[in-house]
Amino acid sequence: MAGPINEFTQVTKFVPETFGDPGMRTFRINVDSASSTAAIWLEKEQLAELSVAMLQLAKETPDNNEGVAEPPLELEAAGLTNLDFKAGRLAFGHNPETNMFIIDAHDPEDDSEEPTVRLWLTRSMISDFAKDGLEIVASGRPICPLCEKPINPDGHYCVRRNGHARVYPGEL
Repeated sequence: MAGPINEFTQVTKFVPETFGDPGMRTFRINVDSASSTAAIWLEKEQLAELSVAMLQLAKETPDNNEGVAEPPLELEAAGLTNLDFKAGRLAFGHNPETNMFIIDAHDPEDDSEEPTVRLWLTRSMISDFAKDGLEIVASGRPICPLCEKPINPDGHYCVRRNGHARVYPGEL
């Protein structure tokens, strides 16, 4: 295995973002590292799952401040690398040697089996990201308690009510 195409080992910004109105939103991860940037577009479900996985893995891994090594700085992407792609796959893990967390993002349009970018992140970065990511996901359309489908601002037809009654936000 050759390894990731790009690595961001000196991450200074790692935030989830959303654009648009509920029901029509798009989601991305905005990353800055050294003199490089990445905009990794993803689905709402990917953001939700990644945020939950971050919280869970942060709980399961010890917070060892002693003996923490630096990420492999020599692997940092070339200066002025600017990535902008939709993530087909995301992988998330922990490197016990450095006590850092790693995200591999794969661009489905890239022919390589290797990740398009690997991000090296601290515990505080993933903690802040997960909190913000879950807030973004929760700020979307309310979910119908009967059919578990999103309720649009103008209401929705609930199949559990045989589709006859129109359900409006706040009505249930």
